[in-house]
Amino acid sequence: MAILRKCLPLAAILLSFLAVTTAEGQAFRSTVTKDYAFDAQADFVDEFDSRRLQFSNNKGSTGGSTSGGSSSSGGSSSTETSRCNFWCMLKNSMAQTVIGLLLICISPCLMWKNEGRHVTELRRIDFAKNNAVVIDNADLPSDDQVGQMVHFTGNVTVDDSTVELSPGSALNVTSPLGRALVIKRTCLIYQKMEHAEQQVKNDTIGGGRTTTTTYTVKEDWTPIPGPETLPHLPDEHNSRGVWEELIAASGSEASDAPAEVGMPPELAALMAAVDPSKAPNGIAVSPAAHVGGFGLSNDVIMAHPAVFLAEWTPVPADYIPEVVEGLPELRKDRYGNLTTVEEGEQPTNGDVMIKYEYAGDGFDASFVVEQILLDSDPEKGVPVHKYGVSKAPVIDDKCCGKIHDDLGVIWMVRRGTHGLDEMIDMAKQDEATLTKILRVVCLVLIIAGWSMLFSIFSTLLHTLPILGTLGDFAIFVVALILGCVCFCGVTAVAYIRYRPVMAFGILAVAGIITGLCFWKLGDAADNSLQPTMQPVASPKFILFDDVVEPELVHEDVAMEYY
Repeated sequence: MAILRKCLPLAAILLSFLAVTTAEGQAFRSTVTKDYAFDAQADFVDEFDSRRLQFSNNKGSTGGSTSGGSSSSGGSSSTETSRCNFWCMLKNSMAQTVIGLLLICISPCLMWKNEGRHVTELRRIDFAKNNAVVIDNADLPSDDQVGQMVHFTGNVTVDDSTVELSPGSALNVTSPLGRALVIKRTCLIYQKMEHAEQQVKNDTIGGGRTTTTTYTVKEDWTPIPGPETLPHLPDEHNSRGVWEELIAASGSEASDAPAEVGMPPELAALMAAVDPSKAPNGIAVSPAAHVGGFGLSNDVIMAHPAVFLAEWTPVPADYIPEVVEGLPELRKDRYGNLTTVEEGEQPTNGDVMIKYEYAGDGFDASFVVEQILLDSDPEKGVPVHKYGVSKAPVIDDKCCGKIHDDLGVIWMVRRGTHGLDEMIDMAKQDEATLTKILRVVCLVLIIAGWSMLFSIFSTLLHTLPILGTLGDFAIFVVALILGCVCFCGVTAVAYIRYRPVMAFGILAVAGIITGLCFWKLGDAADNSLQPTMQPVASPKFILFDDVVEPELVHEDVAMEYY
């Protein structure tokens, strides 16, 4: 999960960047919108709870542009046709050439930084392995380890403490919830979105291209309101319903601007467009969370969602308010959801749905962190637990302590019970996987750069049908070869810079193997140049005796010497 969180933003930026630099960029974005359909039931219904969204049976219904049902489509549509002739394509290819040059210059820098980052991270992990103090009993921490890196395991619990959302707000739970590490409120609104499908037709002769884009409307549940009017479908409008009233009743800070047109809900969340703490959403963390004698702060819990927020459970229906003050449109259905959708009806544009979930305690976790003393807060008072955890600074000493390298900070938190050696091994595996993924990304970038560099030749060759296909293949092969050569060269130089011992060891072994090969080839060449002696007849009087072999003719046998 940690690797996935690091790689997803980079992948999204890479894909978006490549999309806008090609003629098919808009088609790519529409394909992403199509593939990432938001499934409210799958996202908000827990398999351990019998409640289901009341409109689950209406999913997939079709009709007009305002028809109900999740992911419905149909009705209004518009078509745009654009024509790009040879000179237009040539102009675009020149722009791609410039972008290709930038990628060729930037990619080696990214490769270099990735290798340096990898070595630094491995040094951090080795520092944790060599300096972490193992605490056998997390219930009995000591002042002796304050400021040191420690490893401990234990059960994450809040004891008998309770937690609630924005006390005094209309959208809060009816009473504080116990055994909850984190509680959150998520609001969805039923909105219209544009769905674009693009068809590209290349000219058989001439190198031109005709692009036809069809825009249709679809409705789905989204975590943020859409635009008031769809840009390519001006007759289609979005209603915000009671969204503003939800913001006022939430008791928290207002949310940001509406989502970008056509942005899928998952992509919006990925790009941090949806903040769970922004109104009308809400989230609260129990201040009593701890593992043994170590208190867990809000920052620690929210920084490791794969550990502490891995399992969400719907809040019991008894804690959901029957009536929300100032929002008579909201009602609690028989499944425990707050919604404006009437019983048995389909959702319409502007309808909202509110879901309450919590992450429970009672699971084991393992830590490699710095042990600190928790300070008193003027608002929260004296902390329940004396000790806390934080990121550990890594200062690596070299040359008998004369050189001090500041390698940043490190902490390791994992769900489950893991020993120090096991956590170190898992951290190294995760780092190796991340490094390989980033290497592949850099390789793809530099190959794409070389391909874009020759895009002008591709445009010229596309004036004829057969030459265009052959030219694209040839350009790809050349770009692949040049990209791999650049990748290997930069990686080799980076190895010499960041791993000199290993790099020179590899070069020495390669040199020895190469020398042995040339030595053997030289001996074989010398032997092939030596003359071959002519065969001669064997002495007859030595090998044969007429008494022993009277019938054998002497001329029938001969010996050859070489």
